[in-house]
Amino acid sequence: MKGGLRVGLAGFAATAVAYGPARTGYGLFAPDFREEFGLSTGTVGVIGSGIQAGFLLALLATALLVARLGPRLLVAAGGVSATVGMLLVAFSPNAATLAAGVLVAGMAAGFCWSPYNDLAQRTVRAHSRARVLSVVSTGTTLGIAASGLVALAAVAGGLPWRAAWLVFVVGAVLCAVLNALLLPRMPDGATTRESGAVPGRRPSVGWLSRVGSAPLFVVASSFGAVNAFYWSFNADLVSSAGAPLPNAGPVLYAALGVAGFTGLLTGDLVDRVGLGPTLKLTLLCLGAGAGLLGVAPGSLAVVGASAVLYGAGVMLMSALLSVWSSAVFDERPSEGFTAALIFFGVGGVVGPAALGALGGAFGLGTAFVAAAALILLNLPVTAPKARPAEDSR
Repeated sequence: MKGGLRVGLAGFAATAVAYGPARTGYGLFAPDFREEFGLSTGTVGVIGSGIQAGFLLALLATALLVARLGPRLLVAAGGVSATVGMLLVAFSPNAATLAAGVLVAGMAAGFCWSPYNDLAQRTVRAHSRARVLSVVSTGTTLGIAASGLVALAAVAGGLPWRAAWLVFVVGAVLCAVLNALLLPRMPDGATTRESGAVPGRRPSVGWLSRVGSAPLFVVASSFGAVNAFYWSFNADLVSSAGAPLPNAGPVLYAALGVAGFTGLLTGDLVDRVGLGPTLKLTLLCLGAGAGLLGVAPGSLAVVGASAVLYGAGVMLMSALLSVWSSAVFDERPSEGFTAALIFFGVGGVVGPAALGALGGAFGLGTAFVAAAALILLNLPVTAPKARPAEDSR
């Protein structure tokens, strides 16, 4: 199997689990957690911030260890954290265990996304990397859609929410096995030899300051805050609004996942129109999706439009951050993308707690409108022109 196909398939599966049920499953089942553990809106937001804290801790570990240990071991760590964390959630007897479980599960996303940038750099031809990285990041859409479908199946079968989380655990184990089969044959050390970077040497903070890095980090942090809040509370908002649709939360997730397959087009879109126009289109999708959900969470048509817009926007932005950071930090793609994701993670720690507190005081609808305004404030941000793919190495 060619390197690009192996990286794309393995990464697609890993992000499907890590950024699907391991990271967003908490928000999908927030109404069930509220009922079983007696959680307030503020507490739901704090636990949501805990997910992002686990994500951030894993990102920091990735930044410190990827050059020394290689990307494959960190991908394996992601598989272990997803499995253990979701098992804790499935068998949680109280809110404290639930919070610990979602934190550990959230670490999977930090461990097993950015290492695929290094793997792509080692094994994929330069002109194909943007497309492969888009495929990897878009695995999230399958995970989100599958999470919604599993939740619907559990309800239809009269099964408790814990049964759905056990299904998620099985998916995490299968994904780990797939990555173990596809990734071991890939050569170690190729990235550092080709780029001139020194193995095991971590870049200084000054290395992060270069043309294109500041706008990248601003957008990443804002996106992190809004996105973490959105996934913590979207099903909660729709369910509490009495939408004219049974099981509105799981249906919303399935629609979000399907719409997210738009992210597969990110690499081609950047090649055709550039980073700047792609960024503005993505911000508009995110802002409109979050705002519509806040304005009319009880309208089936509006919720559907919101899912399409936000699902497309979140995957376009996820893939865009990967492509953008690889262009800015081409000699250290994994560390550069990890740096962008650290800003994303910091925003994610703040977002659910702060916007959740706003929702507790003024209503979740108001908080979603505020989140939309926050992401749209990034529209004046400019992104540099991406270098042609054949010159990206």
